Amino acid sequence: MLTISYGRQDERVSELNPKSSSFVSCVATLANALIGVRPYVPDACERTERTQLLAAGVYASGVGVSREIVSLPAPRILRIYDVETGEPARRFDGATTTFALCLESAIATSTECLLVGDEAFELMVRQFIDVPDKPQASSLVQLRRRSASGVEPRRLRLDYGIDASAVNEYLGTFPWLTARHYHIEQCDWSDDFLRVIVRAGERRLRYEVEVQQSPLGANIAMWKRSGDTCAISTTFDFCAADCLQFSAHWLVCSVSAGSPARGAPFSFADSESEHRARWKQLWGDYGVYIDAKGEGVELGIKYAVFQLMQHGVGSQNRTHGFMSPARGLTGTYHSGATFFDNELHKCIFWMWVEPSVARAFIEYRYHGIEKAIEFAKNTGFRGARFPEASNDHGAENGPHYVLSYPSAEVRREWSVDEVLHISADVCYALYRYWLITGDNAYMNACGGEVVLECARFAASAFKWSCKKNAYVVDYVMGPDEYHYHVSNSFYTNYMLRWAIQFAVSLVDRGLIHEASVQEVDYWRVIIGSVYLPWMRVDGVLIPEEFEGYAALPETKLRVEKIGGPQFLDDIERSSSDRLENFNSKLIKQADIVLLMSLFPGDFSDDIKRTAFEFYEPRTVHESSLSYGPHAMVAADIGETSDCAYFITRASRYDLDFIPVTDYSNGLHLSAYAGAWQGLAEGLAGLRVEGNRLTFRPRLPPNWNSYGFTICFRGRRLRITVPADGAIDIDSDGSQLSVMRHSDGRLHSCGEF
Repeated sequence: MLTISYGRQDERVSELNPKSSSFVSCVATLANALIGVRPYVPDACERTERTQLLAAGVYASGVGVSREIVSLPAPRILRIYDVETGEPARRFDGATTTFALCLESAIATSTECLLVGDEAFELMVRQFIDVPDKPQASSLVQLRRRSASGVEPRRLRLDYGIDASAVNEYLGTFPWLTARHYHIEQCDWSDDFLRVIVRAGERRLRYEVEVQQSPLGANIAMWKRSGDTCAISTTFDFCAADCLQFSAHWLVCSVSAGSPARGAPFSFADSESEHRARWKQLWGDYGVYIDAKGEGVELGIKYAVFQLMQHGVGSQNRTHGFMSPARGLTGTYHSGATFFDNELHKCIFWMWVEPSVARAFIEYRYHGIEKAIEFAKNTGFRGARFPEASNDHGAENGPHYVLSYPSAEVRREWSVDEVLHISADVCYALYRYWLITGDNAYMNACGGEVVLECARFAASAFKWSCKKNAYVVDYVMGPDEYHYHVSNSFYTNYMLRWAIQFAVSLVDRGLIHEASVQEVDYWRVIIGSVYLPWMRVDGVLIPEEFEGYAALPETKLRVEKIGGPQFLDDIERSSSDRLENFNSKLIKQADIVLLMSLFPGDFSDDIKRTAFEFYEPRTVHESSLSYGPHAMVAADIGETSDCAYFITRASRYDLDFIPVTDYSNGLHLSAYAGAWQGLAEGLAGLRVEGNRLTFRPRLPPNWNSYGFTICFRGRRLRITVPADGAIDIDSDGSQLSVMRHSDGRLHSCGEF
């Protein structure tokens, strides 16, 4: 049984068996900004072992894509067996096996019952990543004899080390085609220490493993290497005691980092104490809570922020910014590439919580601008075209074709060619960062350059249509991936126009100097003549998903609120899996709802309500990115119950994932950021006006209260909504006063 807990909150999430073991190991991933480790899970299947360790920046030439993050081996338990007979330990059928992830301390613990011969033993493994900004981990392995004292002597041997079972699956999700991007070059050891050099892609990595045996009964027998396996064999002599243990401390880093001199012997107890203290501080700085009378969203929002903290804390300590893969360091799905969700969700979460992390995310785009300019030129555009999927070099990394099995059918993937809104999304992240932080120096030094090149790309994407007497964009795919080859995606046209408007505003402010007068004049012409399709619904003009969408056949409405993708039949699911171009109004995620969540002030309440009520029942929510924007817009139009539902779905996207069998494609971090946005920017109505914060706090009918923590202009603020329309703001133990304006919004008194 997988149990997840925080304080007194705990929940049984999944049964634990070979079919669910990959899901359990994924959900319980332990990570920081440098490494992500799938912890030891009892009774794991072969596929579970394929993803063990991911390290930031370790990529290789991919299968189906130009680059993919490398699935690396992690130090772990390899085998337990009887010393005298060689008989391996086997699972005790019918015995309880548990796996627990404590969010409060970021510690994973497993317990299982094993049989060696006819005698039962209990194996307990406790694991954690030491601190959020070092590439190292610790494990405590304890073996307990369950039979009464005084029975005949028994010696068991446990092999702990590194093998080569970790591999990459095709596109990070298909198990029938795998590749190993590493090999063990060198293995050296002493009595209690192992150093292994692993070649992974263009990188050489150094593994350093230190073990410490218990005072009695456990002793290191030998280190050994056999092919691609390096292991230490520890003998547990149960004549001395009924409960024996050893601890392991290991790190993985670049060989170029040098090999520091060994210091004092590793202490598991000291390391765990430091780890717990650090996580207590992290929860104090970034904590969030929801009191919803015991509903799943209470633990869901904790889990969401926990995984975001694991991935982001410490990422600001990078010279060239931080690349945030779509799944973080939790899985190889999407080959470790980054997408626009980085800018619209994860980045915005960090702008509010720890702005230096958000800046590191933005810096990745800044340092990739030359690749974006090259991509634009190679695809017939000007300026900087940031690709839909970007790899560790900042270059385009999407699959152009997808191979199916066993039919060997090749399907075309159009997003590489037809997604044109990413550069505008990057500009939006810069705009929000500037608005929230007031960091004028960064906008002047770096931001203006990015916006300039993105505006040049946006201008080159528009073509004049004499028929429409307007600038148009043909043959595109919006965030909704069910329709491609479309003309005038409302989201794409609106975002590209907005990017040009933003650039013009920076020219007027003197933050962009390189644009000529003629170029800016041309931009102004485009801004005033962009074609945006609208359609009439219930007497209200609302944005049309894309030109011609209104004329498509109707689809069955999704009226029942359920978890996961809301396919109504196998035909819909199969069409999605086959990357078919849908010919109905069915959409994967509502582009218009996303757009209204980004620019809530640009659309009237009637438009937002009518559009939300029209698009939501036609949305499958197959994308994990769908729930956060729906939560924000639902709150904006006063539908707090719907908002609470979407926050729940976003925060628990992986906890409630179905099916769990052989699940291996990583955690949906941007869904978690969307849940936080739905809470803070949606329900609490968090906004910036000048140097002040404003709120429109709302409380769903079945919630008692909620709260979150932000860092605004250098001050850590704890925000609590104790009742509908009320808010408390705490700064270092002092309550900040608020003022209610005639529009109903609450304004913080005093500037920051």
